Amino acid sequence: MTAGPDIDLAALAARHRARVLDLAGEDVLVVATSAPNVVYCGGYRSMGYDTDPGHRMAVVFSAAAWILVGPTADLWAAQEVAGRGLRYFGYRRFVFDDAAARATTATEVEAFASFEEALAAAVHALAGGRRTVAFEGVPPHGLPAGVAVWPAPRAAALLRRARAIKDADEIALLRHATRITEDALAAALGQARTGVSELDLAADISAHMIRAGIRPGFIAVTSGPRAAFADAHASPRRLAPGDILRIDIGGSFQGYWSDTARCAVVGEPAAEIRAVDAAIVAGQRAGLARVAPGVTSDALFRAMVEEVRAAGLPGYGRHHVGHGLGVDSHEYPTLGPADPVTLEPGMVINIEAPYYRPGWGGIMYEDTLVITDSGVDRLTRLDAGLVILPA
Repeated sequence: MTAGPDIDLAALAARHRARVLDLAGEDVLVVATSAPNVVYCGGYRSMGYDTDPGHRMAVVFSAAAWILVGPTADLWAAQEVAGRGLRYFGYRRFVFDDAAARATTATEVEAFASFEEALAAAVHALAGGRRTVAFEGVPPHGLPAGVAVWPAPRAAALLRRARAIKDADEIALLRHATRITEDALAAALGQARTGVSELDLAADISAHMIRAGIRPGFIAVTSGPRAAFADAHASPRRLAPGDILRIDIGGSFQGYWSDTARCAVVGEPAAEIRAVDAAIVAGQRAGLARVAPGVTSDALFRAMVEEVRAAGLPGYGRHHVGHGLGVDSHEYPTLGPADPVTLEPGMVINIEAPYYRPGWGGIMYEDTLVITDSGVDRLTRLDAGLVILPA
């Protein structure tokens, strides 16, 4: 396993909670309920999010205290991250022989029949004299009398705004996730040739990531006409001479995501493949040159799309040319033609200008960038451009 940065996730989550409350601008009790925001505010990512579509957790917090709400089965995995003094409101019965562990770790546990009951109790426990609660989701029944609840979109926007700016520890986690993902992608390209299947390559990529401590998230390995499938699982299809190979992969390390894409061709590429690739690479390079603090997302969108059109694909169209990256693989801001966002130091974004043509294939490159005070710090190290594979 490749050692990653040694980050205190509990301390990182505490800083995140403080940032959210500072941005709120008033003395509110905040309730984060989506998986990314539970990770952001609590530091803990439950395996249940991968296995149960109905898995529910929450972080309820004020400036003085916080409570983690979740299935009782998650208690000790969460405590491992949160450390001493965790206050946990659990639901669904699960039996641990944990009296001694609770005492030695100062873990405080309360049991409830349902998530809704546990969440309402957590709000009661921390509301105190506050009369305002910022709920990311739908508030449960049984809240304290007289409490005003922010509209859910306002609470979600608060959390989204807090997550948009990363600190040095978050950037270190993102850098490590990106580096391992690139290494896995490069290793797969080194094995790709005629006769190797998409599944073979996807398995190699996943194994490389897991050995390095990355949890594979999406492993899109598509070839030939399947390279036009934007988000598709690998298939048994085997590479053949002339095929485009498009690899778009990502995974998470300590809750922080990578997202990288590169393309290759088996043997000598056809003239049309070279021409399309040149146009897409031109758009990607235009984006890399354009990104800087103060640039707006709509201006970046226009620069990339117009460059692709000028470089050989006059009918090229896109709905966005990238997105934020953090505790979610696609997060604020979206780099599109509307609702412009100004890029700020500390933002981490992915830029991309992919091309998909069903029946023909697709070309895609994706790079991860940190916006700095003076420009950008490019986390992705691989160059854009077709890799020529053995036929």
